Amino acid sequence: MTQTIGKALVMEEHNDQFILIPAKSGGGALLRRSQIAGGRANGADGAIVYLACGPSVYTTATIPQLAEYLGAHKVMSDNQVDRHRQPSWPVA
Repeated sequence: MTQTIGKALVMEEHNDQFILIPAKSGGGALLRRSQIAGGRANGADGAIVYLACGPSVYTTATIPQLAEYLGAHKVMSDNQVDRHRQPSWPVA
C-alpha cells in the first residue's frame, strides 16, 4: 500500500517504511525511516536530514513538514506553555 502525505510519498509494503522527500538538488530522495538519525533546519532553504549510514540529505522540506511526513508530534515540557490551549483553571 502506498499513500501520499503532503508532498512526501510513504511506502508501506515493508515493515521498514520508506519516505520520498524533495531533495535540494532536484527530484527527491528516498529514505529508509530506520536510517534517519536526525535533522536540523538549514535556514530558509529547508533542512538537513542526517542518516545513520553516513550521508546527509539536503531537502527543501522544512522541519515541520518532515515531522508531518514521519508522523512525529511536538512534545512540550512542563516549562513550556501552549498559548493556544485554554487554562484549566477559572479566569476572572
